[in-house]
Amino acid sequence: MKKPTISNAVDAPLAVSHGSPTDEHSCEVLLRICVFLLFAVTVGSIASAKEPAKKAAHAEPSPEKQLEGLGFTLAPKEGGKGRTSLFGLVGEGYKFVYVFDRSGSMGGRGRESLRAVKAELVRSLKPLDSVHRFQIVFYNERPVVFNPTGTSGRLAFATEENKQRAIRFLDTITAVGGTAHEDALRLAIRLRPDVIFFLTDADDPKLTPAQLAKIRHLAAGIIINAVEFGPGPKSAGASFLAALARQNGGKYVYIDISKYKAGTSPAK
Repeated sequence: MKKPTISNAVDAPLAVSHGSPTDEHSCEVLLRICVFLLFAVTVGSIASAKEPAKKAAHAEPSPEKQLEGLGFTLAPKEGGKGRTSLFGLVGEGYKFVYVFDRSGSMGGRGRESLRAVKAELVRSLKPLDSVHRFQIVFYNERPVVFNPTGTSGRLAFATEENKQRAIRFLDTITAVGGTAHEDALRLAIRLRPDVIFFLTDADDPKLTPAQLAKIRHLAAGIIINAVEFGPGPKSAGASFLAALARQNGGKYVYIDISKYKAGTSPAK
């Protein structure tokens, strides 16, 4: 029996495969796809980085710019609070309400009391900027409210136009009738201002301690400055207006209308 012949591995040359032309073409295509994808990702990243700047350039104007476009001016940077005064009593805030007695007793000698009140109010409105708001309430048995927009129960922005409207409103006010202090103060408090300037000649009926306590509860932090008008030197005894101001974080001043001149410091 013939033994099979085993060939020597050394004698048999190794077969090395160099791949077919089709395989080489596939590799080249794959490489190009990878390069293209890398390029696309890089370009996309650059475009994304530039996108916020483009959006910022076409962004909607800020609320401040929109206000400027409507004719308003920006509030000062230091908090934006307005600062004004009435017969020497200073108030600071964003919203102010003026509550003035217009009863018959406020006519004073030759109508001087009401005339002085109107002049001082115009002066007090001047420092307010158009981002601040105000309201004017004149009262006797019932209040009469400044209403430039036709919608009651709102504060008006202190624009120059509204200030001129306020002056025209003052021309319609006369001193007549009785006095109802509490109703007018309640109305002012419902507007939730920062400061109320309250002015009266303190004629009867005066506010009772119970009424003062009720007003303090309703005001809940609203500053109330009180101005008392009189035809001569201040009478002896405590004024309910002094108590009203003290209980609501405000100041009180007495004005002798017989000696008062616009622009002078009030007598206390």
